[in-house]
Amino acid sequence: MRASGLIMAIGYTSENFIEFNRLGEYPIFLHVVRNIGEVAEEVVLAVLKGSIEAYYKVVSEYGFDDCKIVEISNSNNIPAILREGMRITRGNVVITAPANAPLIPVDLLALLTELCEKRDAVLTRNAKGEVDWFLSAYNRRSLIEAIENTEEENMNGIVEKLRRVMYLAHSTMKDLDPMLLSSIRITRASDIQFVEKILAKMGRKL
Repeated sequence: MRASGLIMAIGYTSENFIEFNRLGEYPIFLHVVRNIGEVAEEVVLAVLKGSIEAYYKVVSEYGFDDCKIVEISNSNNIPAILREGMRITRGNVVITAPANAPLIPVDLLALLTELCEKRDAVLTRNAKGEVDWFLSAYNRRSLIEAIENTEEENMNGIVEKLRRVMYLAHSTMKDLDPMLLSSIRITRASDIQFVEKILAKMGRKL
């Protein structure tokens, strides 16, 4: 089985390129690139149209040149984003992660990848019970076919067309990730200080 990582840097932030801010040794998004790279043979960073040069500059500066960067032309809805991103990846299984979530445990990423080996999708749920489409794992071919063979623009409807889907409830996520580090998103500069305090309490450095 070949696994790819698809990292989403498509506008979760309230400040431009908040992912470029440093957290410890690296900019925020490069922590995600590094962690995904621990479990995937290929790492693809999906960025908004017009921002690719800025990301290339940072990736090159920090020596992450193996990371492939692609522009997403259609960021109007999640199916369109996933379809475009999936068509660029080459792995049988594609694990997704947001670029502003630097604390997602590598063990969790590895588990999602492993669980998806014999499934069409392994989907995580947040505290509200909603699926986190950008922190999940998919069989690339199955998801592309499901998206392309329907006019459905809602991921829930698309997933209904998949046969083998596993959901990880929020309670299960908490068992796997007791500190819920995977749920932390940096959306403004002040969040960096919050994350640094969490890491200090845990005795960890990034």
